[in-house]
Amino acid sequence: MQKVLLTVLALFISATAYAQSTEPRDFHGMEWDSHYSAIPGLVKQFSRDEKIDVFKRPGEDMTIGSCPLDTLSYETFSGRFYKVKMTFSKCDPACVFNMFKQKYGECTKIEDSLDNFICTWDWKRVKLEFAIDSASGATEIVYVYKITEREYDTYLKEKAGPKKDSF
Repeated sequence: MQKVLLTVLALFISATAYAQSTEPRDFHGMEWDSHYSAIPGLVKQFSRDEKIDVFKRPGEDMTIGSCPLDTLSYETFSGRFYKVKMTFSKCDPACVFNMFKQKYGECTKIEDSLDNFICTWDWKRVKLEFAIDSASGATEIVYVYKITEREYDTYLKEKAGPKKDSF
């Protein structure tokens, strides 16, 4: 009985260690929460509001495996890198999904409906969402550094302020 318990414990610890070690600490060599000025090659495309800027990297590899990307953009909050968005429409989403599954293991959450399929990997610091729009077949992949995202959410709540009473 003790050997079985030790074996199960060893498997659990190794599985947990593997899951934690797969958390992306960066994206294409850019460390999460780095100031955009420390990341070479970023070119600002536009601002979404006074705190979010969207960047691209000209000349960057626009593929996942052999699948060409339609878009690849980087977002910063208050100048700090926290989000990557990719879209593609020319490849079989199942093939690309299997690449992510092979790299990161099983999803921690799956939403499957008639409209879309969303698979989420949720680690301590980073969240990855793989979403397929059923109607168009277009696929979006989003990496988010959760610590900075929480700061952005707090900023939005504070910006909205308390609800004004109509009386």
